[in-house]
Amino acid sequence: MNTDPHQAEGLVLQGLEPIVTGALHRFRALLPGDVQLAVELFCEDPRVRADADQLGHALLSVFIIAWQSMVGVAKHVVVSFSEVLLDDSGLNPDAGKLQGGLPPKRYGWLSVSNSSREEPGAFHELLPAPTLMDDKPASARRLHLVEVRDIIAKHQGMISVLAEPGRGTAFEIYLPTVLSMETPAVSLAGADIKHIVYVDDYEAMRELISETLPDAGFRVTCYESGKAALAAIQADPSGCDALITDYRLQGYSGIELLIQIKRICPDLPVIIISGYVDEALRAKAHEHGALLVISKSRDVSELYIALRKLLSRKPNRGR
Repeated sequence: MNTDPHQAEGLVLQGLEPIVTGALHRFRALLPGDVQLAVELFCEDPRVRADADQLGHALLSVFIIAWQSMVGVAKHVVVSFSEVLLDDSGLNPDAGKLQGGLPPKRYGWLSVSNSSREEPGAFHELLPAPTLMDDKPASARRLHLVEVRDIIAKHQGMISVLAEPGRGTAFEIYLPTVLSMETPAVSLAGADIKHIVYVDDYEAMRELISETLPDAGFRVTCYESGKAALAAIQADPSGCDALITDYRLQGYSGIELLIQIKRICPDLPVIIISGYVDEALRAKAHEHGALLVISKSRDVSELYIALRKLLSRKPNRGR
């Protein structure tokens, strides 16, 4: 497998929640006694590729900016943190990407506001001030907003800023998370990497799969057209362990590709994906040898779990 480009940038795979909570506790220690910090953490520690020190400093700076902008306006800084799935329903149809330029995938979402904009909800909890025995920083250098933007961009994320006179400044931050799988798909020796061919004429989906499938321990090659994928598999029939294809492809449907592939590799596992799945499509796909039909509206992790089940007892073909 190729060297991960993120590692060269100092980004390490780790939990996001400790970075967020660490920045929150540092921030709480800076607040005066008459300002409360209301926090809602609603996720199971999503994993990200991050420089913990840089990202933590950026988040701390966001908290400080939000607080400084609300002086005399509100008594609570309100922070919400969860993991969200941004899919086709949130796309800008013209750009083929999310507003702000993000591709569809899972993100850690952080909202920073104040009680004049958003009252703390039922699940927000007040973070207690540090005691005299706790380490309490006297100050913290706040990064300029442009520096914060650069750090978030380095982490392949996005930050939006909404400033309103008399109501302070609010922030939303999106950071791409990494699929966490309980069982690795790669042996320690690296000899059992499964090679998946993915076919989709929608660029954003190809980008999503090419970024996240390796995180689940697979090797992936993406093709825009069924004919290109067919030619590649014909050239090396034993070099592919599974095929995933969209049902609707320009000029060459996923079913047509399935039929051709089965003539070359009868035992190759094939998964059909589609934005709309009904019983007729399922029956047609199964009739021609597809093992699974999965809706694109499902979480992408379900696709990877399905791949694991299909390939868990299947050795690499021809290797």
